[in-house]
Amino acid sequence: MRLLPALLLCLGAGFPAASISGSGSGSISAATAGARTAPALNPIAAVKAAEARRADAVARRDVDTLRCLIGGDYYHVETNGRVRSKTEFLQQLARDEYEFDSYVVDDIEVRLADGGRTAVVTGRQLARTRAGRPQQWRGRYLRIWVLHGDGWRNTLHQGTEIRSTALASNDTP
Repeated sequence: MRLLPALLLCLGAGFPAASISGSGSGSISAATAGARTAPALNPIAAVKAAEARRADAVARRDVDTLRCLIGGDYYHVETNGRVRSKTEFLQQLARDEYEFDSYVVDDIEVRLADGGRTAVVTGRQLARTRAGRPQQWRGRYLRIWVLHGDGWRNTLHQGTEIRSTALASNDTP
C-alpha cells in the first residue's frame, strides 16, 4: 500500500527542527501512565501524555479508553505485516488474544507537523505476554496522532520487532 510512505513523506517535509523532543528520560508503563491529556500542556507533553494513556490501556486491555484515544480512521500494522482497523484491533484485545504481564514504552520522540496539529511519534516497546506460553517481545513503533477538538487521536500504528542478533543471523532470505 502506497498510502503510508506518501503520508510520511508529506509530513516529513513539515517538521520544524525545534519541534523535535529528545528521548524520554524514563519509560511509560501501567504504573506511571495515569496522566490525562490536559489542554494546558504544550503539544509535545500532551502527545506524550496520550501515549502514556494508550500504553496503560493496552496493558490493561481497556477497550473503552482505547476507543476514545483511537481515531475512526485508525490503521494498525502489526509486526507480521497484518493490517487491522480500529474495530479489529479493539476486538482482538477484547477477545483476550493478548494478555500482558507488562507493556512498557520508552525512547519516545515526538515531531510536530501541520502547525502542531499532527504528531509523529517513534518509540520502543517491551511486552511480556502470558497467553499460551509466556513470551517477551521487543519492538520499535511509529504512531501518528492528530489533534481534534477534544484531544489527540491515534490514527496510525506501525510496529517492527527488534530481533536478537543470533536469531536474525540464522534467518534465510
